Amino acid sequence: MGVRLVNILSVLLLISLYSCSDDSISYGNSSGDVVTARLSLLSTSDAETDAVENVSAYRFDGGMLAEVFDKLEPGTDGVVSLKPSAMSGNVYFMINAGNLVSGRGFEVGVTSESDFQAMTAGADEMVSGGMFLSGMSAISRQTSSVAVAMKRSVARIDISSPINNLEVNSVKVKNVCPEGYVIEGGNGGNIPQPVDMVKDYADSPLTAAEETLFYFPHQEGKNFEVEIMVTSSGSWHRLKTVLPDILRNKVYTLKVYGDGEDFSVKVVEASWQEGDGTTSDGLRNAFVDVDNSVLSDGIRVNETRDSVFIPSWETNFSLAISGEVGSTVNVDGLVKGVDVTVSRSGNLDNLCSLNVSSSNKIIGSVDGYMYVNVHYGDALRGRVVLVFLANPVKMQGQLNFDDNYVCDFGRYIDGELAVLNVPDDKVIRLEFDENSPEWMKLEETADGTYRILGGWRPNDADADGRIQEGRILISDLSGVHNETYTVKRQNWGLPVVNINGTWWCKYNLRGNVKEFTDQILISNDPARGGSVADYLAGCTDDEFLSVLGDQYQAGNRDGLKLKNDGTGFLFEGYSSKTDNFGTLNPGYMAPDGYEIPDYNDYRFFNWGNNSNLGYHNPGAFNNGLGQRLNFSVVEREAIFLGYEYGNVTFYDFEYEGEHLVLYGLGHQWSETDISKKMIQFATYGNSGSTWLIEGYSNSDGRGNWFKFAASNAQKTRTIRCVKTPVEYIY
Repeated sequence: MGVRLVNILSVLLLISLYSCSDDSISYGNSSGDVVTARLSLLSTSDAETDAVENVSAYRFDGGMLAEVFDKLEPGTDGVVSLKPSAMSGNVYFMINAGNLVSGRGFEVGVTSESDFQAMTAGADEMVSGGMFLSGMSAISRQTSSVAVAMKRSVARIDISSPINNLEVNSVKVKNVCPEGYVIEGGNGGNIPQPVDMVKDYADSPLTAAEETLFYFPHQEGKNFEVEIMVTSSGSWHRLKTVLPDILRNKVYTLKVYGDGEDFSVKVVEASWQEGDGTTSDGLRNAFVDVDNSVLSDGIRVNETRDSVFIPSWETNFSLAISGEVGSTVNVDGLVKGVDVTVSRSGNLDNLCSLNVSSSNKIIGSVDGYMYVNVHYGDALRGRVVLVFLANPVKMQGQLNFDDNYVCDFGRYIDGELAVLNVPDDKVIRLEFDENSPEWMKLEETADGTYRILGGWRPNDADADGRIQEGRILISDLSGVHNETYTVKRQNWGLPVVNINGTWWCKYNLRGNVKEFTDQILISNDPARGGSVADYLAGCTDDEFLSVLGDQYQAGNRDGLKLKNDGTGFLFEGYSSKTDNFGTLNPGYMAPDGYEIPDYNDYRFFNWGNNSNLGYHNPGAFNNGLGQRLNFSVVEREAIFLGYEYGNVTFYDFEYEGEHLVLYGLGHQWSETDISKKMIQFATYGNSGSTWLIEGYSNSDGRGNWFKFAASNAQKTRTIRCVKTPVEYIY
């Protein structure tokens, strides 16, 4: 069949429903309803990939295959007709489905619509028998006409490398599935594991040309990394980029650009339309008339005058575009902060003038591209590329600035915020408001490489959630092209004590582990300026219960609060299904800037993995590192929630004048049972064991054992955090 689709993107099945008794229509019956489907924009051609080899339709009613129309013949006007047995259900129209559907065993009355939608195939199957297209429409007795968008089931990946002195040697696309769903919206099928796809040009490198690399099925949600190996003047370069979600009926062009020996690749996504062109033939009939253009400072035009490089600072300029007389010009692409208008050229030898305004490009931005396309009739005859260069200051890290040049974290954060690579012709510094602490630090690690560090102040009286602000100032050496970037964070902090270089929180967590407002803050530290042990010994039972904190299970950030319904004490919300503190990220179950302690953190307060503290008040020991610690074991009776809880013990450790007091409400180990005297501490780094204090009252006499022992993940834990190590303390 010598028919092909000239523009499949805009092809519609234009369906008219009417009554007739045309005996020439096969698959008809007494319903008398005929569906006429018009495949618009058909022409006669011998193009292979878009050739219409066959047209078929599948009608599903009530979720089951009701009938098949497998030999629909389009006329010269592109019309096909079918006569369904009932005007109801969903009709799936297919072009070139023969190679895909044959042999799959679809049976009327047996095959479900969900099984049909689960149909998968390889990309090669979807193109080898003619390009496969599909579309679906519901029909009913009330339908007078419908329009069905037909789409290819694959995406096309092209490469465009118009540079004469550059050879493309190979292209690799990582993590792509070679098979996918045939029908749009398909699901429930068996999709194989992703693989890496490689196009090797070793025998004949691609130079100054465009061509199609791959056809891929529709696939989303993966990281499709692209690596292109190129050579120029004997030097090898690896270009990298990432494809977005690969959508059916789209073309993704890997466009390679060069400026001297600086090469880059950009992904350009477009609808799959006829005339996209897969060769470079005829793409040189457009160029910039430099003499009649008005170019501002920093703008460069390449030797072939088909690429214009625009600097990152704010600029306005005008380009005169020359090309074949009678051609038309349109501008494709979108770059943030760029406005382009096309006007009639004042020079009769030029096609038009482009008036371009470009705003400052923010640090962390990437190069932007716009394309001045010159057509003669329907043919693309030339293209001028506008390359809007990214800010030359390169940035990696957690800073992400909005359109107002502001990065507002909206939470507490410290540590390395970003690494910036600053060119030699730029200078960078930090600025803070008067009376504001310098909570950020700029650290140069190598020539032109700077780290921006967020700092921390121990026991900061202002760490109550107030906003801290600082500014990053960047300018040229001459003081022009100034840029100001504002960084904001919330300033939060917990009361801490420094024991042998580790900053321990003074109190257990309570409430939601990520909510500072649920915790005992520096501003409401009940033992501020005094001893936590003395406070615990003398406070009321209600105050004691508040300071003891909640119980936690890994993965659940909300604390389990003590409850008593008259039958005994338990913790509200206990679950038999949990994550594991030993393997969960240590910062996940702690406020921002803090973390779950590990084995070595607790080991400091022991002389082994099973140390009996007895009932000493006071006592002393040398830990496993030979350091001398004093300690006290203190008991008190407590009534919580109106019920007698019994004996509660806390443990005061002192090293070089600094005290850390450990305590807790015991733990719950089943749906119905708690152990009031055994404190299980959340510990990171070991999935099967944790630090705990197995306590017994003085009247029992068995002592208080501080040990690292086996414990399952379902048992609740007391969380005592340590400060995540921070480089900059201000």
